[in-house]
Amino acid sequence: MTEYPSLHVFTPILSEVYNVTEHYYTQSPKTASQVRNIDVDVKGVHLRLQTDNGVFSKNGLDDATRRLIENVQLDSRASVLDLGAGYGVVSATLGTLYPETKWTLIDINERALALAAKNTMFMADRREVIASDGIPETVGEVFTDVLLNPPIRAGKAVVYRLFADAHRTLKPSGRLWIVIQKKHGAPSALAELERLFHRVETVYKKSGYFIFVAEKNVDVTSSL
Repeated sequence: MTEYPSLHVFTPILSEVYNVTEHYYTQSPKTASQVRNIDVDVKGVHLRLQTDNGVFSKNGLDDATRRLIENVQLDSRASVLDLGAGYGVVSATLGTLYPETKWTLIDINERALALAAKNTMFMADRREVIASDGIPETVGEVFTDVLLNPPIRAGKAVVYRLFADAHRTLKPSGRLWIVIQKKHGAPSALAELERLFHRVETVYKKSGYFIFVAEKNVDVTSSL
């Protein structure tokens, strides 16, 4: 049996149960564990990471996440939420490229988060790992950036709830970065982002993939 490090676990919302067939958007995968190492090369960074059965893209970096990593631009001391962090490839890569950034990794999948804790151990002094279905209500406006490759298989209601969670926890002028394919509902996702956020920009559009950056409005009353 594989042993994983302990996690900060926030009790997830399990009222939204999806298909009977298990997939990566599952709190506790039942499929047999088979930890493996993969090599990831992206944005000039080489990583050797651990993955396992029952986690998203277990055999290597998926195209959508690669495009997100390649196009995200962060301030040198950003406070970043990796929402739906999986086994931590986004945090590990961008945490390497931006060594003064601080990270919070959230995912519903406890097996994936245990792997993420291992894969980001080199930045343990500047990252927190939380198992949760969405962003806990106790989290306030603390992030400059939220990064999301949404769990399409979980359904539109879940994805849009994650958009709203991100908006709630971003600082004024904070940004949600999201990668999504046209066939997975990019046009409707854009409309929802435009409803929630002050400004939405398409910063990448190629081969059916879109990357949107949604900016939260500045709270002008705080400066009065």
